[in-house]
Amino acid sequence: MLDFSFLIPKESALTIQPGLRARATHRVDTISLADQWGGEAHALASPIMIIFIEQTCMQATDHLLGADLMTVGYNFEIKHLAPTPPDWEVTVDAELISVEGRMMTYKVSVRDAAGVVGEGIHTRCAVGRDSFHERLAERRDRAPVAQ
Repeated sequence: MLDFSFLIPKESALTIQPGLRARATHRVDTISLADQWGGEAHALASPIMIIFIEQTCMQATDHLLGADLMTVGYNFEIKHLAPTPPDWEVTVDAELISVEGRMMTYKVSVRDAAGVVGEGIHTRCAVGRDSFHERLAERRDRAPVAQ
C-alpha cells in the first residue's frame, strides 16, 4: 500500500463515520460515450462511469473534511455490467462502508432505466491540500514536459 502520510497534516484527524450516503444522477451525453474516447461502443464509457462514481463518493463525505483536506481516488474495484444508451440517465448510489486512517471505502452502484449498469468498491484517501499541490509541483519540476 502506498504511504500518503506526508500529504496530511499530523493534527488533522478524520472523524467521518461509515454509513454516509450520496446519490447523483447524470445524463449520458455525447462526450460520455465510449466511441468518443477510442472505443467502438455508442454507449456510456467505463471511465466516465468511474468519474460519476468518484463525484458521488466525494459528495457523500468531502464536505465534512476540514478546509485543509481533500480526497483523491486511490483504488477502484468496479464492474461495468451493462451498456447505457445515449441520452439516458444513470443514477449513482454511494455508501461509505469503512474508514481506516485516511482511507475511506465506499460501496457503489450505478443504475439506468433498465437496471444495474455497474457496481463495486471505491477507496479515496484524504490528503492535505497544500502538501498535495506542493508534491505535484515538485514532480512537474523534476521532469521535462513532453513535446
